[in-house]
Amino acid sequence: MQLLKENTVAEIVSKKLGSDHVFSKYKIDFCCGGGMTLENACKESGVEFDVIKQEIEALNNKITGTLNTNDLDIQSLINQAKEGYHTSISEYIFEIAPFAAKVAEVHGAVHPEIVEINEHFKSVQSVLTETLKNSLLSLYPIIEEVVEVNSKQEEIAIEQLQAFQKVVVRNEIAQKLVGDTFKEISKLSSHYSVPEGACNSYKFLYEKLHELEHQVHNYMHFEKNVLIPKVLEIIA
Repeated sequence: MQLLKENTVAEIVSKKLGSDHVFSKYKIDFCCGGGMTLENACKESGVEFDVIKQEIEALNNKITGTLNTNDLDIQSLINQAKEGYHTSISEYIFEIAPFAAKVAEVHGAVHPEIVEINEHFKSVQSVLTETLKNSLLSLYPIIEEVVEVNSKQEEIAIEQLQAFQKVVVRNEIAQKLVGDTFKEISKLSSHYSVPEGACNSYKFLYEKLHELEHQVHNYMHFEKNVLIPKVLEIIA
């Protein structure tokens, strides 16, 4: 794929391995804002198109042995979501929660922003947990039913289509909320810049929050721009 200014951010993340890291570096939203063209994304972030292009191409060329998600069938994508994204995000949440509370309690008087960050994280934790549950118990089973009906060359029931649309909308609302909350966390933490003289717990917290943000953005992109479009292809 040749990188062009008119390519959307979502298209690039789907087809250029490593581009998600480059976009994160320049604070370009590749999940909820994935429909933006690369040209507009560069203008908004204040980076030259050629700089982005060169970095993406260089990183993409270094990455080998990684399977392109566009080559997977729908069931394989669902399995990847469950075994990969759901597992890692849940582990990050479990790991971060006690540190966020501890750092807020110990350093909140001197750094009041960490108290706000802790509250934002609790919001992210709640919404993400519910969203993952929604996908596991509603979205994926509905998709699997649709795939099975389609494989039998039978007509997909209107009730199935309505249920699919309803759960997708619900997830999109939740993803927007999570994305906006992470923007606030990033802003409050000066993009995860640890204060001078911060303890190891403080450093660990910012490091893991940054990693979680990146993983969540990848998951939201995966579901919104890879999995859902594949399902829409068979129900259109």
